[in-house]
Amino acid sequence: MTAQIGVSAPPDRVFAWLSDPGNARHWLAQLRREAEGLPDPGLEADADARTLRWSASPAGEMRVSGEGESTEIHLALDRPGAATEAPPEADAEDDPDSGAEDALRSIKSHVENVGGGDPTTHDAREVPSRLMGGGSATLDPNL
Repeated sequence: MTAQIGVSAPPDRVFAWLSDPGNARHWLAQLRREAEGLPDPGLEADADARTLRWSASPAGEMRVSGEGESTEIHLALDRPGAATEAPPEADAEDDPDSGAEDALRSIKSHVENVGGGDPTTHDAREVPSRLMGGGSATLDPNL
């Protein structure tokens, strides 16, 4: 299963945040769909390749790429028989593979310091309008 997300921060900063074992709890909890009793993630970081692997279930790898203030995080989970891509958001709630998307959104939120925290504890009303295009989708300022 693979997924990716863009982050508005320099790649070195994103990789440093990801490779800090203290931050693993933010994204590993989303992958495992549990927040209590998380195991040691077993992180292995390769700074030259900007790659992070972990052995805790579900084991996987994140690769960080980009330049300037733009970063892409590529996530691959080692799940035999799993879908190769994350499910559509409408199907995500009942699909265990959707944890990958939640993990990436959590990383993005923490690194960008946008409202902070995990995606399941915030809703769109808490996201600054500058991130959502600055206004109503209908262009009607009264909505």
